[in-house]
Amino acid sequence: MSGLSILVWIFVLGIIIGGLMVFFKNKKEKEDFDDFSLESERKKEKELFGRENNEKDYSEKDLKYKENINLTEEKPKYETEKEKTGKFEKIITDNPIIKWRKSPWWIVIGIIIAIIRFCDGPDNKLQPSEAFQNQVKNQSIEDLYKEWLDTAEKYEENGEYEKAEEYYLKAAQYNKEIYMVIGQMYYDNIDKEKGIEKLKEAYEKGAYSAAGMLGESEEEKGNINKAKEWYTKGIEKGDLYSQNSMAILYEKENKWSDAENLLLKGAQKEDTSSIYLLILLYFETDKEAEIQKWKERLFNKPQRKGLSEDARDIVLYATGSENDRKYLKITLEAENLEKQGKYKQAEKLYTEAIKYNKRAYNDLGTMYYRSYKNKDKAMEFYKKGHAEGSLDATYSLVIMERQRGNKSEEEKLLKMCAEKGKVSCQLDYGEMLNKNDKKDEAAKWFEKAAAQKEARAMFKLMYYYFYDKEDQEKGMEWAKKIFTEKGLLNLSGEMLSLVNDVIYGK
Repeated sequence: MSGLSILVWIFVLGIIIGGLMVFFKNKKEKEDFDDFSLESERKKEKELFGRENNEKDYSEKDLKYKENINLTEEKPKYETEKEKTGKFEKIITDNPIIKWRKSPWWIVIGIIIAIIRFCDGPDNKLQPSEAFQNQVKNQSIEDLYKEWLDTAEKYEENGEYEKAEEYYLKAAQYNKEIYMVIGQMYYDNIDKEKGIEKLKEAYEKGAYSAAGMLGESEEEKGNINKAKEWYTKGIEKGDLYSQNSMAILYEKENKWSDAENLLLKGAQKEDTSSIYLLILLYFETDKEAEIQKWKERLFNKPQRKGLSEDARDIVLYATGSENDRKYLKITLEAENLEKQGKYKQAEKLYTEAIKYNKRAYNDLGTMYYRSYKNKDKAMEFYKKGHAEGSLDATYSLVIMERQRGNKSEEEKLLKMCAEKGKVSCQLDYGEMLNKNDKKDEAAKWFEKAAAQKEARAMFKLMYYYFYDKEDQEKGMEWAKKIFTEKGLLNLSGEMLSLVNDVIYGK
């Protein structure tokens, strides 16, 4: 309401109050007010409080777990009938409300309240707090961001790059690093020159990891000095990807000490990629004690983020049997040749590595898929590896069949691979069952994957027990495992944040 209207109402209120004071000053109580007598009030209070308590007595099993789980919620406590009766008697005999209702002042107060409520029109109603609105907004944005990113990745996986970029751009509004992902998509799958333009745009927009990608693109062209310029730009911005890429370049130049110094900087910050590359550097330079030292550090730290199944396996090859070490030595050299565009030489070395580990079939297939862009030839090598017992090759076949939309073949291969113990297959097979609403069967496969330290499987089990089974104790057990178990695979910062909220009830 306007200020003038409020003043008018205040004036009217004054007249009303004044009139009432004069009216009640000389007026005795009459029979008209009998309804407000003490005896009447006693009767009403007795009727009111003598009713049965129809409140439902909730037990713990009646509680449903919502998105924000309250882990410390207590059960409602109810008073005994005797305690209630005693309290009600005191209310009846010593109720200040009853005393007030004998007085004319309650009418005045009622009029004041009515005017205040009238003045408090629709425009003045209480609105949700700004903090609450922001919380809802942020939650909505977070959900949308995940949805956009998932959708973009699916489109990219299916080769629908235009649609993928559309959704990546939506996500990039809230994470600048996504601009680098767009550039990488163009570089790897569409057009390298266009990809370089996109990566430069990403760097200008603050996605500094793009500097590492741009440096690698210059390396591929043989422009080593330009590559170093880009890596240096990234390092100056604090980008660990650029720092690690420079270290790898130093290794190629046999500048082992320079490479080691850069990797140690990242490793001291507990960067998983830096520690992994440092182990490979020590493998190349035959420093067995250092390999073991950093292997222990890599695998024996809780809450380590970003340790992939592939990285774990490579480290195990580096510290494994003689054949495992020979396989790794050859494939590392082949990978360097592949990055330099020397595909024939790389293929020769990958083929040689098959003698020591059938996993090399998968490496050959991946080279054809990644570098030659020849999916049919890649499938040939994956099938050979699958026939020879390489679970990595089997899983690559699963991904290829998924891209082709061949669901029956995908499921058959996935189950076979899961039964033979590959953790990625166990996780994916559990996901497939989960989508088909076979939650209990899916949980069994998640447990198998979790036994191999797969953090994503543990996370799914946590939600399974909290929501599907409504078993708070078991759900909390899995949450604590994610927080405390060492050497987990594929643990993300987002996952840790959500688990922290569950454990500490934030």
